[in-house]
Amino acid sequence: MASSTLSARLRYLNESAHLLATTAPSTSRYLMTQCNALMFENEVEQPESHRRKVCGACGTIMVLGRAGHLEVETRRSRKKKASQAGVAKARAMIYACDSCGRKTRHHFNNPPPPRRNISSQAAQPVTSLTSSSTSANQLEAVPSVNASTKKRAKSRKQGGLGALLAKQKATDHLSSGFGLGLMDLMKKG
Repeated sequence: MASSTLSARLRYLNESAHLLATTAPSTSRYLMTQCNALMFENEVEQPESHRRKVCGACGTIMVLGRAGHLEVETRRSRKKKASQAGVAKARAMIYACDSCGRKTRHHFNNPPPPRRNISSQAAQPVTSLTSSSTSANQLEAVPSVNASTKKRAKSRKQGGLGALLAKQKATDHLSSGFGLGLMDLMKKG
C-alpha cells in the first residue's frame, strides 16, 4: 500500500511541476525539489531521463534554451584535458542550469569498434596451385561479403527497372488511339 501511495505522490509532484514550469517557475522548482527529496528519503532510484531533465541542485526543469543549455564535450577539448590530467575521459554531454549554474555531466557509452568477420578459409592464403578439386569448390561456394552485397543490389536494381518497364507497357497497351504513342511518332525511320 505504501508503494502505491508513494508512486502516486511522486507522479503528482512530477506532473504538477512540469505543468507549472513555464507559468510559475519558482513553484515548479519547489515541487520538483520536494519530489527529489521524497525519492531520496525512500531510496527510489531516479531514472536517467529524470536526471537529464531536472537540475539536481535547485529543481529547475531544464527546457533547453529557456532554463538550461547543453554543451557537448568534443574530442579535441577532451584531448587537451587528458594531456593536462593524464587520464582520458569518455565523451559527455554537459547540461548547465541557468538558474543556479550547476553543470551535470552525462557520459556517452562509446560504441565498440566495428569487427569484420573473416572466414578461416578466406583468411588463409592459398599455398599451392595444384590443390584438390574439393578445396577449390569450397572456395568458390563461399562468396565474399562484398560480392553478395553487389548481387543483391544488382537484383534490386533490375527488379525496379523491370517493374517500371512492365508498368509502362501496361499503360501503353491500355491507352486509346491507333496503338501509336508519342514516342512512336518521334522515332526517325
